[in-house]
Amino acid sequence: MKNKPQKIAIFGGSFDPPHYGHYDIVKNLERAFDKVIVVPAYVSPFKTDGSDAAVRFALCKKIFASEKTEVSRREVSKGGVSYSIDTAKYFSKKYADAALYWVIGSEETPYLDKWRNIDELKKLVKFYIVPRPGFAISDEIKSRLKKNKIKTVIGKFCGLDISSTRIKIDIAFGKPNSFMPSAAASAVARGVFDTYGKYVALLYKYGLSERRIEHTYAVALRGAELAKLYGASARDAVTACILHDMAKSLDWRDYENKIDFGDFPEPTRHGLIAAHIAKAECGISDEIAHAIRYHTTGTENMTVLDEIVYLADKTAAGRRYESLPYVRYLCEYDKTLAMYYALSEVSKLKDSEACVHSVCALDYYKKLAAGKALPTMPERTFKAPSVAETPETPVKTVKPKKTDGLKEARNVAITAAKELDLHKGRDIDVIELGGKTIVADYFVIASASSSTAVRALGGYVEDKLTKKFGIDPSRRDLNAEWYALDYGAVIIHIFTDKTREFYNIERLWADGTNVTRIGDK
Repeated sequence: MKNKPQKIAIFGGSFDPPHYGHYDIVKNLERAFDKVIVVPAYVSPFKTDGSDAAVRFALCKKIFASEKTEVSRREVSKGGVSYSIDTAKYFSKKYADAALYWVIGSEETPYLDKWRNIDELKKLVKFYIVPRPGFAISDEIKSRLKKNKIKTVIGKFCGLDISSTRIKIDIAFGKPNSFMPSAAASAVARGVFDTYGKYVALLYKYGLSERRIEHTYAVALRGAELAKLYGASARDAVTACILHDMAKSLDWRDYENKIDFGDFPEPTRHGLIAAHIAKAECGISDEIAHAIRYHTTGTENMTVLDEIVYLADKTAAGRRYESLPYVRYLCEYDKTLAMYYALSEVSKLKDSEACVHSVCALDYYKKLAAGKALPTMPERTFKAPSVAETPETPVKTVKPKKTDGLKEARNVAITAAKELDLHKGRDIDVIELGGKTIVADYFVIASASSSTAVRALGGYVEDKLTKKFGIDPSRRDLNAEWYALDYGAVIIHIFTDKTREFYNIERLWADGTNVTRIGDK
């Protein structure tokens, strides 16, 4: 009988820095493959230099290496820009008899058929897709990949909602986070991953208020999200977003001999000043400067980076206007419609017609949007799953009995928590997310005494929610230590004590004011 070929997963990336999201992927890959190879890049095609490559490699080896996982020095030793095709060729020769799988996140699938030498790469590897929150794999993408004969396998687990970019933004703004193993956190303490700190320092140098700095932080986070969504450089987007309001506290008259303000009205001139200062003191690119310059007004022929900064500023957390939820929805639905609608809303504001750039931008996007109908925003009830389903967990339609989505979601969450308490679940928390993430409206988190209890509690919860609300989970993720049930607006996590302590997912979402503890006397 012929032996099956060894299955090897190749997990490459910048690991800038390595974090618990990466660790979670590696451990799940170890369960699915005979061997895992982690390949830190010397320079990713999306980064600027490899000056910290040795540090990243050492951290990856310390964090990920195990009996089943090798951390390869291949790209770090090779130097230069790291392309997948080169690495795939190397490992296809080294493991000629193995079946190679290239690991990517679901956010990368829209651009997979545009990868360098994809026609050659697809002959060497299958692509193992890790579903990521907020990045579903659409039928259109599946069809396109199939048409291009790109073989894919969808992972049976969902990646955590953690990103290296988010970590580096937090570092720059001095925000605490617990997303990194201690080895990586100690490197941060030495200043290794402080990519954006020099830009945040300028905000203080030029007297930006604390309130405005908090807004800037939110815009940077939103810019990173949109850059990932639109396939743009996260580094450029975050840099522009951090600097966009840098001159908000300055008097434009101090710069009228240095800058031609032209047709820009006074409330928009801080963008021109910020672009001027950023070029002079940071040497930013013309493209980043252009995005900063027009972040308030918009203009014709905007680049993707221009659009990201404009939309990030208009849809960041903390903004308050009636049409905000719809504009955010359009950002994911269609970028052109999002720009057209956002510009239309801005045009209704007092004195907005005085800005010729806004008028030109609106006319430009009106033409681009011609023939496209503005969609109806789905009711905020139980949302469709945020990740692609596997064949083992087919999608079932979730039909709540009531129309008040947020109220219904809370009812489901509280019911699940009480059922967990009834059957001896421990430390049960209901976390109201309140717009902190598009993944869900509520998390229910509970601990169990053993892996057997984890499975049993999950079964009790499913039975209760089916009987009371007539709903089934759209997705189940189950292993010996962790049972996750996805009901769209409500996601339920049941852990063993050790696994809950390790992942500590409460740290991502709980701020002390949005947690209801169930069952404690």
